Amino acid sequence: MFLFIESLKGPSVKIAVIAIALLGFAAGLVFRLNVLIVILVLLLFLSVGYGIAEHLGFFTSVLIVVGIQVIAQGCFFLGLVARSIIGRA
Repeated sequence: MFLFIESLKGPSVKIAVIAIALLGFAAGLVFRLNVLIVILVLLLFLSVGYGIAEHLGFFTSVLIVVGIQVIAQGCFFLGLVARSIIGRA
């Protein structure tokens, strides 16, 4: 189980995580829930494709999918909070 963690360390994975976080935050700032759903479905297909392409196990693939969804949704929420704070000012 811990072998996949070592294989997922690298600059490309870090850049992907930052890009997903920025995508979620920007979507929260600008768009509403409908766009988030489209983004989450797209990220779901991409993460499942990554798991298949890298020949990862089921458990590892599920962790990747859940991690990506949590990052995107959490940053979307932060974008919503920032939009409400900016809207008050």
